[in-house]
Amino acid sequence: MKKILFVFAALLVTGTLVAGGLVTNTNQSAQYIRLLSRNASTDVDAVYYNPAGLTRLAPGFHFGINNQTIGQGRSVMTTYPYLHGAPDRDFEGTVSAPFFPSIYAAYNTGRMAFSLGFNPVGGGGGATYDEGLAMIEMPISDLVPFLASQGAQDYRLETNFVGSSIFYGFQGNVSYKINDILSVSAGARYVMARNTYEGKLENIQLNMGGTWLPASTVFTNLATQLSSIVAIPATVAPIITGGGGDFTLTQLEGAGYIDAIQRAGIEAGLAAIGVPAANIPVMTLNQISGTITGATPALNTQIATATATSSLMQNQQADVLQTGSGITPILGVNLTLADIVNIGIKYEFATKLRVINETTSDFTTGMTETGTPITMFPDGAETINDMPAMLAVGVEVRPMERFMLTGSVNYYFDKPIDYDGSADREINMIDKNFLEYAFGLEFGFTKNIFASVAYAGTSSGVNLNYQDELSYSLNTSTFGGGFGFHITPMIDLNVGGIYTIYQEGSKNTSRPMTGMSSVSVPFTETYNKDTWVLAVGVDLHF
Repeated sequence: MKKILFVFAALLVTGTLVAGGLVTNTNQSAQYIRLLSRNASTDVDAVYYNPAGLTRLAPGFHFGINNQTIGQGRSVMTTYPYLHGAPDRDFEGTVSAPFFPSIYAAYNTGRMAFSLGFNPVGGGGGATYDEGLAMIEMPISDLVPFLASQGAQDYRLETNFVGSSIFYGFQGNVSYKINDILSVSAGARYVMARNTYEGKLENIQLNMGGTWLPASTVFTNLATQLSSIVAIPATVAPIITGGGGDFTLTQLEGAGYIDAIQRAGIEAGLAAIGVPAANIPVMTLNQISGTITGATPALNTQIATATATSSLMQNQQADVLQTGSGITPILGVNLTLADIVNIGIKYEFATKLRVINETTSDFTTGMTETGTPITMFPDGAETINDMPAMLAVGVEVRPMERFMLTGSVNYYFDKPIDYDGSADREINMIDKNFLEYAFGLEFGFTKNIFASVAYAGTSSGVNLNYQDELSYSLNTSTFGGGFGFHITPMIDLNVGGIYTIYQEGSKNTSRPMTGMSSVSVPFTETYNKDTWVLAVGVDLHF
């Protein structure tokens, strides 16, 4: 049962919602949405993309206010054979972020620039799974074949999950213009993580011979049945002492030692522990008692398992908040060549970050040998949520006054990051570092109205250990476009939209069957996503 509930932990792994690496958002302005390449920016969004380029702004104050509305659909199809809808059951989830703000402020003296920024640098959305998750339902579906001999025919359950994850970034930079060609910058970002979820797992029921029963009741009844079998040797001990040890059950009933109900109970107990039906009528009471006594250690283990499982099948709810923080040092260089070529280079160091549980209520996933509950999110426990270092390089070329070509590359140093989230495990999830690349084109219809089109692609370096129902990473192709309006010398407006297509991925895997850990059930998961974004931003210059 631990696997049933462990899935909720995976939902709290921070991931990029649109553009960026595995856990880093780079969609941080409306201009980015319409151009998809801003690493060589010399506008106010350079606070995030190219801090060294802020010395190219006109002297004075500059402010940028941006918001994005984001929607994402997720789909995982599984061939797991015991699920409802097998063999091609599709589980769908939605992630929405109606507010995804980026705010910038910069002051340029001519030689030096000082800037501040606020961004959702990781996560940023709320997840809803209306039809549950395969990883929750699989262990419940296993109970039907596991208890088929007891009459199990079907299962049902109620689950609900509402979760959110966001990493806020508060950034400050100082930029210095060495000469007309070279500028440099140094800064840091304070990252504040906040993950929340409320979940429930309720009304787990099994159809036993046409009657729906709570699964906890089914396992309580099973424990009771097994206990009655274990008690048989003690019950028949006086009969053996009294001389009936060499009698069969038929002879014992005929001699008045037992009645028909007692005989039927003993026969059912023998059948339940696997004694062939043909052997039962010829077994003596001594043989019966010895057989059950020999099976008692295994039966006691089954009783303990059934009792614990009954407890885990009870209605459970969880309410958890995870918080943590870290610091990201940032260095930058900007090169301006002949006033038509601008090159931006930025390096963000890795962010060491741990999130700590603040647990109001929790799921019980098991019991220790002494009967102490094992919970999923113990209050005060820590999880690793480090963010990788990133090298960002971009170029803007303006061969004509109203025409611009731009390209950007982001390289994420994922290999040193502990993506399994635990200091006690060492699971290799990364084969190569993540790469993101983009190209944009902007054309001015007039001096005040500009249109743009853009493309971005990613190459993910994860291996199959990383891929599961909730944390899968897929290669992407993103198409974007939009308009920029120079409304007045003090006001610029940008609007844009993107649509991201994900390359379908799959994984052949298996899981131990609930109740029969020696039985491994193979199945295939197929992963897909789609994402859209609409953005608007206003830049103010004073």
